[in-house]
Amino acid sequence: MTTRTALLEEVIPLTLHGYAYSGRIVHRPDARVAPIVLVGGAFQHQNGWGRVERAFLEAASVITVDLPGWGSADRLPARYGFDFLAEALDQLLSKVAPGPVNVLGTSYGSAVAHQWACEHPGRAERVALVGTMAHLTDHARARVSHLLRLAEHGSRTEFVNSVLHTMVCFSPRATVLRRPTVVRCLTRALNELTADDVAKYRDNTLRLLMHAELPRGYAVRAPVLVATGEHDPLTTPALSREAATRCPDARFTTLKDADHLVHLERPTEIVDLLIRFFSGESLAGLDYCHPVEYLRQQSGGTLPSPRPSHGS
Repeated sequence: MTTRTALLEEVIPLTLHGYAYSGRIVHRPDARVAPIVLVGGAFQHQNGWGRVERAFLEAASVITVDLPGWGSADRLPARYGFDFLAEALDQLLSKVAPGPVNVLGTSYGSAVAHQWACEHPGRAERVALVGTMAHLTDHARARVSHLLRLAEHGSRTEFVNSVLHTMVCFSPRATVLRRPTVVRCLTRALNELTADDVAKYRDNTLRLLMHAELPRGYAVRAPVLVATGEHDPLTTPALSREAATRCPDARFTTLKDADHLVHLERPTEIVDLLIRFFSGESLAGLDYCHPVEYLRQQSGGTLPSPRPSHGS
């Protein structure tokens, strides 16, 4: 989707080690916040951020990307780890935003955002991770493996239903805003996946399984905000909070009446929270989320860093 600043939009074709991909930047000439980089999850493409992007453009230039394995980019074999994706992201940012940037990584993209921020400590002004976890639990691994089997051998109906029940909280005891609308839109998008989209999903899922149980690495030194929906069934609040505790300067919260798809269920609220964070404003007293916890690393641990792999 375009905005009133569409005339200032640039699309940048790139290649890394033979794999073609692209990024785009929509410039906000009078920005009050450093550029915001959006690195999305499994089914998010660089042109699909919709109202979230439009809202961010009120305050900052916005950079989106189809990394190798995403959207219109080339497929990327699973043997390439998150370090390769972070390198691709850095190649884009070196061209369009060589100064400090704010980075938002959601779900699958949170691993890429975290890896990039670790490797470029002077480039990340602030880092937000939405729907993340410090490690792939046995339960999450089983769910992801099941989705992979359905993508490879199951019917499209089985695959769609399983994705929905992995990402959406269907408990009648939980209030999730816009749940029927989100389910309807996600169902349509999943049914419209092409054979190439499904192949990329398989590659990315295998990458997650292959590179999830990883050695601890160096930490993100920039201020970090970790958030998710209070009813997230995949990257649960407990798992997300654990990820936050492994960062030296972290904040953690959950958004009310939302699950893993918080950016679709509460787009206005998640953007407000993130703009406040990226601007260095107070996060106190926000009625749409639970009180923000300020966490300081005690044990010296950090989030796991993806194992270097693209040279193997």
